[in-house]
Amino acid sequence: MTDYKEEQAMEVEALEAIYMDDFTKLSDEPLTYQVHVVPNQDGENNFVALILKAEIPETYPDLEPKIEVIVKKGLADRQVKEIKELLAQQIEENMGMAMMYTLSEAVREYLVENNREGNDGSEHQEMLRRMELKKKKEEKVEADKLEQANAEAEESRREFHGTPVTVETFAAWKAKFDAEMAPKKKASIKDEASAKLTGTRKHSVLRALI
Repeated sequence: MTDYKEEQAMEVEALEAIYMDDFTKLSDEPLTYQVHVVPNQDGENNFVALILKAEIPETYPDLEPKIEVIVKKGLADRQVKEIKELLAQQIEENMGMAMMYTLSEAVREYLVENNREGNDGSEHQEMLRRMELKKKKEEKVEADKLEQANAEAEESRREFHGTPVTVETFAAWKAKFDAEMAPKKKASIKDEASAKLTGTRKHSVLRALI
C-alpha cells in the first residue's frame, strides 16, 4: 500500500533543499505550499516572475495537485494561459509520480524564453516575441542543415579515403578474414591429401579431415 504522506513529505523536503527561500510551506492540512519561480535563481535580470501555489490531495501523486498561478510581474494574460496549458500537459504526463519539481522547472523554462524587459503584453511586445520565435526557428533549421551537411561530408570523406586502419579495425578484419579462409584451407588440405593417398589410407585420412 502506498504511503502517500511519506512520499509527500519527502517531496517537500527536496523542494525546500532545491528552492530554499523561494519555497514556502503554507499549511499541513491540506498540505499546501508555493514556489516562487523566476528565470534566474540568482535574482539578476528577472523581468518575469510568478508563484506556483499547490494544494496537495491526500492520494497525490495518484491524484493531481490543485495548482494556482499567481503572477508577480511581467506576464500578460495570454502568457498565463499558455503556462496553465503547459502545466496541464505536464500533470497529465507525470501522473503517479512526484511532479512539483518537474512542473516548476517547466514553468521556469517558459519564463527563461519570455524573460524580456518591459514585457507588458502589448501588440509591440507580441510582435517582438513572434520575431524572436521566428528567428530561433530559422536558426534551428540552419543548424540542422549544417549538421546534415557535415555528416554527408564525413561520409563522403570515408568513402574516398576508406576507413582508417586502427588496432580495432585490423583485428575485426583479421577475424573476418580467418573465418572466411578456414573452410577453403581445410578443403585445400583435403585435396592435397587426396592426391597423395590411395585406398584404405586415403579413406581414413579423409575421414579424419571431415
